[in-house]
Amino acid sequence: MQGRAQDVVAGRSLYTRLVVRVGAVLLVSAAVLLIAIWISTQFAARQAYDRILTGSALQIAENTWYDHGEVNVDVPLAALSMLGTGDHAIYAVFDPQGRVIAGDGEFRPEIPWDALEQGPLLRDGEYLGTPVRMAIIGRRMPVAGPHPWAVIVLAQTNNARMSFAQSLGSKALLVIVAMSVLTLVAAMFTLYQALAPLKRIEAAIRERDLNDLSPLVLTVPAETHALVSAINAFMQRLAVHRATMRRVIGDAAHQLRTPVTALVAQMELLEGDTTEAQRRRHLDQLRERTRHLGALVNQLINHAMVQHRNDSRLQERIDLGQLVRARMSEVLSHRERMPAELSLEVPPLPCLILGDAISVGEAIKNILDNALQYGAVGLLQVRLDSDGASHQLHFVDDGPGIDAADWERLRKPFSPRSGERMGASLGLSIVEEVMRAHGGEMRFAYLPDGHFSVALVFPAWQADSGQAG
Repeated sequence: MQGRAQDVVAGRSLYTRLVVRVGAVLLVSAAVLLIAIWISTQFAARQAYDRILTGSALQIAENTWYDHGEVNVDVPLAALSMLGTGDHAIYAVFDPQGRVIAGDGEFRPEIPWDALEQGPLLRDGEYLGTPVRMAIIGRRMPVAGPHPWAVIVLAQTNNARMSFAQSLGSKALLVIVAMSVLTLVAAMFTLYQALAPLKRIEAAIRERDLNDLSPLVLTVPAETHALVSAINAFMQRLAVHRATMRRVIGDAAHQLRTPVTALVAQMELLEGDTTEAQRRRHLDQLRERTRHLGALVNQLINHAMVQHRNDSRLQERIDLGQLVRARMSEVLSHRERMPAELSLEVPPLPCLILGDAISVGEAIKNILDNALQYGAVGLLQVRLDSDGASHQLHFVDDGPGIDAADWERLRKPFSPRSGERMGASLGLSIVEEVMRAHGGEMRFAYLPDGHFSVALVFPAWQADSGQAG
């Protein structure tokens, strides 16, 4: 157990992996959200300050007029005070000839004369190497010429709007970081609570006694219910295997005790014999008991093997015709006496079943051994028939057969044997267990001609469905 436990390699903690992944998702989400907020705040600050800049330029334009051939302007103080503190405001008013009539004479941006009809124009520019944002407004004057416009250009440096955007971004950053930390803490607590059922399952298994293979009774979430069900199913299979092992050990101990005791007693009698005739008689009995003991041990081993393979659910496609031919050759090769009339009839087409070839082969061997040892005086016929849904394997001999009253009794292991026959009476019980494990049945019958028949009926394997019918 200790050695097997070391075969399980502990990987990274599931809790740690989940926390790292949740943290990575939160980090990426926070970064994307920050970028989106930064872009939004830049746009909002730009839009808000552009509106203020445009409003101030419109106030100057409203106080611009034409009188006696000249363009006049009265710049209201409120128009410049609206731009706020922290920024430098520059303006210039141009007459239709492009001359500066008010404002900073050094501020001479390019004027888009052809676009003035569209209303206030917003442009980025420079003033003495400093980036500025400009609002350009044209007011039509009653003059002739290609450009009948008085042009008002009001510019503002970008310090205030940048400071406003940074302030909004910093506050959003603090909020996002705080919410991300709180979300990560909540996720860690939630994950810990979500994985708590696994610790309860572990504790329940650790507290179990080694002999307690009863199902776990726990209230677990639906996601871990399949795990608990799998553990319970495994423990159930383990309990079945252990019960089988105990039964085999108990049966072997019970069945071997009597013949071994008789063998020892026979040897003690042999030592006390004085005449050659008595010694020969006891030697014959000792030889016979040893032979029966060997047969009993072989039957017990076969019985244990069949039980183990039936519990293991070993499934493969088997050609019943090939299997019975191989097992019949194997059994007959070890027999000195053969029936005078011996035959095997197998259909030309394969008769496929789904099961364990070794167990089915052992059942066939047991039927053949019984027929050759206790029946088949001069006849043994083996015939394989099929009707599509099932395959019937018939063993017919001309022996005395089995009394109908014993048909059900001999299906059970260790049933008392009739007459003077020795042994554990396991042959037919092994066949019965194999047939039950393969969804078939064993049938006994006396035929009209007086012969005795044992039939093994297997469900056929259907090629179209991939399983036994």
